Amino acid sequence: MIYEHLIACGDTLELIKQVEPASIDLLVTSPPYWAKRVYNGEGEIGSEETPEAYVSRLADFFDELRPYLKPTANIFINLGDTYFGSGAGAWSKYLDNEGNITQTQKERKEKYFTIKPLQPKIKQNGKLYQNKQLLLIPSRFAIEMQERGWLLRDDIIWQKPNRIPASVTDRLNNTYEHVFHFVLNKKYFFDLDAIKILGANGHMKNPGDVWAINTQPLNGSHTATFPEQLVEQIVLCGSPKGGIVFDPFLGTGTTWIVSDRLERSCIGFEFNQEFFDFAQSRFKESREFVQCQLPIS
Repeated sequence: MIYEHLIACGDTLELIKQVEPASIDLLVTSPPYWAKRVYNGEGEIGSEETPEAYVSRLADFFDELRPYLKPTANIFINLGDTYFGSGAGAWSKYLDNEGNITQTQKERKEKYFTIKPLQPKIKQNGKLYQNKQLLLIPSRFAIEMQERGWLLRDDIIWQKPNRIPASVTDRLNNTYEHVFHFVLNKKYFFDLDAIKILGANGHMKNPGDVWAINTQPLNGSHTATFPEQLVEQIVLCGSPKGGIVFDPFLGTGTTWIVSDRLERSCIGFEFNQEFFDFAQSRFKESREFVQCQLPIS
């Protein structure tokens, strides 16, 4: 069966106005992290002057989307952290997997990471603002959402077994990110059976809140892609078959592809034209792959 999807390129807060209020079953997304990437230029989410401003703006963004969610909806938001004074975004080398400099790598990293650190210059205060301080941005965001009335049900740890080791020598390598599960009310849709796993005793059990899922690299320009397996888990437990799944930061289209495969309709908005075009071609390829796998009647 072919499912209807609403996919568009533009400002999510404008495009969402064409969606019927209280119609979305599941919101799943990974917004831009603070001071990590350059996707669309100045003024984009992630470019705020302080972590506090970022957290407030991100919560404002989801507050704007709240009227379009069903009372029984689930919201899953993947968010990563950073350190104060981090050089994230600065690259002095442009190497491929074999350690060779390539023009393609150089152009890609200059475009999406820049050649200077992306963190704004903030005066150190010996407290939160001091070099090497882990900022706990995901936790600050979750608490801000709670203060605004969102109900936090899970803090899922997405553990990355294939995480590339960092070059740091004075702390442990970070190998996980948070996926926060919010709801609007105390009674909501949730299909636990859809994601149960086989236990040691041979019975099916709750998978718990630590999910070991490899990252999934793609050939396109997007530098922070959702792995399909992560989205599959969320779509299966967080939405009914035939329901509507929404990703306000569609990126390379993973939520769209997974929703279609799992027989859900998808609403997806992406501001970056290059990512949007890549998502469209990727979705088309996924449809062609599925059709090739269908048995001949």
